[in-house]
Amino acid sequence: MASSASAPRGLGKAILLGEHSVVYGHEAIAGAIEMGVECRAEPAEGNRLVIPAWDIDLREDEDHKVAKAFAALLSASGCNEPQIFHCETDLPAAAGLGSSAALCVALARCLAPTLDTDGVQELASVGEMQFHDTPSGIDVALSATGGIGSYSKADGLKLVDCPPLPIVIGLSGVERSTAAMVAGVASRMSESSTKACISTLGNLAILGHAALCEGDMASLGELMNESHRCLGKLGVSTRELDAMVRASHLAGALGAKLTGAGGGGAMIALAPGNEEKVAARLSQLGYTSIITTLGAQQ
Repeated sequence: MASSASAPRGLGKAILLGEHSVVYGHEAIAGAIEMGVECRAEPAEGNRLVIPAWDIDLREDEDHKVAKAFAALLSASGCNEPQIFHCETDLPAAAGLGSSAALCVALARCLAPTLDTDGVQELASVGEMQFHDTPSGIDVALSATGGIGSYSKADGLKLVDCPPLPIVIGLSGVERSTAAMVAGVASRMSESSTKACISTLGNLAILGHAALCEGDMASLGELMNESHRCLGKLGVSTRELDAMVRASHLAGALGAKLTGAGGGGAMIALAPGNEEKVAARLSQLGYTSIITTLGAQQ
């Protein structure tokens, strides 16, 4: 690596359909968003990671999940030149928007600037596994590639040729752990109701793929609504997420649902032409709202 280096950012993501079911091999529909993590490195006396927006300043040997991911990436990349890594981000942490994957992709690109996209994903996944015990892989794939598409463990990311989608993101203000939420669902997989929810979520994603390809926003919105109802039955929604979903509908959204593992974090709303109204309604309720684009490019 050069004495001072920077790299393209790792993008955040939002899941339209298929969270939790994607862990069990089903298809999910998701896209990169216009928020992410940028990283630059410069020589230092020891390896250090600094992320002011997340109040992080640590060494690789500290007892912290971010430090463990940092150490894993340093080791996997073969980095033997002590450096300080400065990261800038507009992504909230622990909100279901792929912040850890975006960080790992940004670090991977900074550590190994000659890697192609597949190589970046492989390296970034080493760090992502320190955050999530069994990551589906969708976050890293979208963070490194950009765009919008379908993802499954078997087939990886397949981009969909469609225009980017304006969406509204609502932040609940409640941090959550993807690993904990996924583990909670896994502990209930012996129950028939849980299995049924997982199957339904997978089927909704298949229908959503078709609606997305056809540009059928009304159908896509209704599939999002049904997905949120199913995720509620799965026990991963919260009072705050449900309140934001209801508010989005009242402001003209075609579809609204939690995005990510649930238990807090964020929701998204599809509201063509009504994005400002939805954002204003969420803000009136005291939630942070963001109008962005699903399908951001690198």
